[in-house]
Amino acid sequence: MEEPQDVEAPALLPSAATKEDKHGSETVASEEAVAFLSNIVPVELSKCVFADSLVTMPEGGRDLGRFCVPVEFAHRARQPCMLVHAQSQGAIDGSPCGTTVTAYLTADLEVLEEDHHEYVKLDGHILDKRCHMVECDGEMRIDKVTTDGKVSYNQSETKGELRIRMCLRNNR
Repeated sequence: MEEPQDVEAPALLPSAATKEDKHGSETVASEEAVAFLSNIVPVELSKCVFADSLVTMPEGGRDLGRFCVPVEFAHRARQPCMLVHAQSQGAIDGSPCGTTVTAYLTADLEVLEEDHHEYVKLDGHILDKRCHMVECDGEMRIDKVTTDGKVSYNQSETKGELRIRMCLRNNR
């Protein structure tokens, strides 16, 4: 078996040719980063298949939180891909919280589909955020739902259009 080479992945560099994120900063992949990703061949992806987990415990021995991430080969719509499923659960000051990300990636590491869910449960109040992205006919469709208590805000975005709908949802 061949030893993995130490290769440093290039960082993202600022550029004025991209959209601003929610913090007002702009980023785009550098030419070096694009070249690095384009040189990855499918056989090298076998080195990326793994499962790992981490448990956080204080000296008292009580489980404070968990993080686990398996990466495996899969198929989505009969297309070979990689499945990444990262999940963390824990509590902050006794309030349960967590994040789950499930993503299907092509051999070129492009996102085919991604589900992102995060939540925090405070006394008498729940904040729940979900985002689903799926590639369809060369375009990315993004659906976001934020539930703050009993009110849900649903955002869907396709081809740069943004539609916002507000509806009531019973949280139990």
